[in-house]
Amino acid sequence: MSQLGEALARARASARYSQNDVGAALGIDRAMVSYWEAGTRTPNDRQLSAMARLYAVEPLDLLEGRVAEPRADDLASMLLRADDAVDPSATPGIREFVQFLDRFAELAETLGEPIRGLTQSPFVFRHKFTQKDDIRRKAEEVRAHLGLGSGPISDLDPVCEALGVTLYRAPLGSDLRRAPSGAFLSHPEVGFAILVNLDMTPGRRRFTVAHELAHALFHSNETKRVLSHGGGPRESFADAFAGEFLMPSEGIRRFAEEVGLSPRIVDPVDIIHMQRYFKVSWPTALVRLRQMNAVTQGTYNELRSSVRPVSLARALGYTIHPEEDAQDAERWRVQRFPMAFRRMLRQAVMTEVMSPPTAASFAGLAIPDVVQILGQPLGGAEQESPHLDAEFNEFEVTGVV
Repeated sequence: MSQLGEALARARASARYSQNDVGAALGIDRAMVSYWEAGTRTPNDRQLSAMARLYAVEPLDLLEGRVAEPRADDLASMLLRADDAVDPSATPGIREFVQFLDRFAELAETLGEPIRGLTQSPFVFRHKFTQKDDIRRKAEEVRAHLGLGSGPISDLDPVCEALGVTLYRAPLGSDLRRAPSGAFLSHPEVGFAILVNLDMTPGRRRFTVAHELAHALFHSNETKRVLSHGGGPRESFADAFAGEFLMPSEGIRRFAEEVGLSPRIVDPVDIIHMQRYFKVSWPTALVRLRQMNAVTQGTYNELRSSVRPVSLARALGYTIHPEEDAQDAERWRVQRFPMAFRRMLRQAVMTEVMSPPTAASFAGLAIPDVVQILGQPLGGAEQESPHLDAEFNEFEVTGVV
């Protein structure tokens, strides 16, 4: 086997692709991939570059054989081994997640700033207590711990930060029959961290954040990593927790009472109003109402297949998030990072520990993205609202300041 062939085989194994996967990605027969790795054929420059991108390595490293054997302690590989049925297209996003956590730890060490990540859940969990009422109680405990009451949660990012859980987003594949919705990982330096698949609708992403929080808060005593895909007791628990956490039973009853809904809901318009109030997906809202017997099985079956929830919400005057129609991971270049990392990166640049180009290279961002993190306007100063001065004047006249 040639030096290049050995490097290609190691890089493919490390990235967790089969020869069939590589052939499909490059539009060639699997046998050609085998020939390259055996050293009997040589890929052209275009094919070599395509494989380098697929394996997340440099073409020169492949040519010179500088590709290490997969490490037994590689966290990304450990996550991927958790479910062999996961589509290989999720591999780059999972590796990106682990690489980000390593960079986060490195940045914190460089600045001498603690990350303050959660390493042990403050909540008690016993396997014997996993019935419906037990899961509802767990969701209520977490909400009470955070002071959230029973109403809608406007933004889950601050929730994660308050718990000490690092939240990261990356594309993992849009076919959720094979792609994971997210993952939980206990990182040795960062602590509890969760990953959310960007190739999902906004409502599904919110549900996944709550789902992964369940793994972090209630399953971390028995496992340091979970790849959320398929079924099983853990996934069932996390799904039930996420539904109760985002749409508490008490909050649903209060909303129904305040707006005058009947105990049995049949009109999809009423469910759309409730869905938008709690900021969840249409399936989450419909399933929760079915779980509470507010929707009959017949109504559930009918609405599940007949309602176009985005079109109906638009007709009712709701603002539709652009990603409800089509997901776009490119919109999340900066926002995929947790706020704590962005604050540290900004501090590194402001204190001249890093230059903007160095910070961009370190975080895998473009320089304009770093400028955005610094809070500086792009393309010159922007005109602020003329009403700001009037608002300040009102405070000053009334003696507030």
